[in-house]
Amino acid sequence: MSIESYIALFSAMFVVGIIPGPAVFAITTTSITGGFRRGAAMTIGLVLADYVFILLAVSGLAFVAESMGSAFAIIKYSCAAYLVWMGINLLLSKPNLKDSADAPKAHRFDVLAGFLLTMSNPKAIIFYVALFPAFVDFQHISHTDILGIFATATLAFGSVNLGYAYMSSSARQLVSNSKRLGIFNKVAGTLLSASGIGVALRT
Repeated sequence: MSIESYIALFSAMFVVGIIPGPAVFAITTTSITGGFRRGAAMTIGLVLADYVFILLAVSGLAFVAESMGSAFAIIKYSCAAYLVWMGINLLLSKPNLKDSADAPKAHRFDVLAGFLLTMSNPKAIIFYVALFPAFVDFQHISHTDILGIFATATLAFGSVNLGYAYMSSSARQLVSNSKRLGIFNKVAGTLLSASGIGVALRT
């Protein structure tokens, strides 16, 4: 692949990544309530799922998304359940200003949540099945090109989501007292639960 091809692919991925959706909202909510590290952990999961889609696409296995319909349905509903669970937890939680970013268990769950969010995201599936081939010549792709695509996806999607995580964690000062944090938890919990229901209802 040429430098021009990588630049074009990066631009497309960056635009797709910056469009708000359930993943962006989950990252911003997690970062505000738990700190930047939890948002970064979720970003790792998102990027890992992108690697899976890239490998499927370049291997000529894009049809797997259709042939494994039941498996993708399980992923979708698992993701939806996790979003609803996060939302209910926020709704029922008591305002706590302590940063939970150092909890290893939370990090593991956040990586998994990020992975499931991308794997069940129709936007990601459409991009890799319909748009991705426009930037990559699958007939003449090498292992070096695949590594380059991985790096491009990491820079594009990683930078966008880490940016959201950083801005959201920095915005914690806006909810720096228990009353404000309590209001935020109620609003965020409602919207996060609604996002989960939306993911479950999408066809």
